Amino acid sequence: MRQRHCFPIAALVAVLMVLPAVRAAAAEPAASAGIRYLALVNRAHDSIDRLEVAEPGSGRFQDVALGEAVRGGGDSSTVELHGVGCRYDVRFTFRTGQKMVYENVEVCGLQALRVQRPPRDQLDRRHATTP
Repeated sequence: MRQRHCFPIAALVAVLMVLPAVRAAAAEPAASAGIRYLALVNRAHDSIDRLEVAEPGSGRFQDVALGEAVRGGGDSSTVELHGVGCRYDVRFTFRTGQKMVYENVEVCGLQALRVQRPPRDQLDRRHATTP
């Protein structure tokens, strides 16, 4: 007596049912490949009201959606950076209107960017260069 093998057909049906989910999962990293997440910890005294990033040295800063202000004294927030690179110049604007720039920040391997209040003689610009 000849046995019928239903297994290959059942396996094919299972693969065909799972294939759309696999394709969707594979497409997701491609869609989000240009998104980096940056965790900010504000150790300065004043709140950060505005955050901007630019390609290192370009001076072409673009706003980053900050949501609510990041209060001074240790408040934190995570923001999305839309770009293809890992290095950015990051400009902060404090509640007082003072601005500070961290230059050439490597965000891809960074757990959190700790924002420190600069000395009084450097309130408008601070260089935080990373190798």
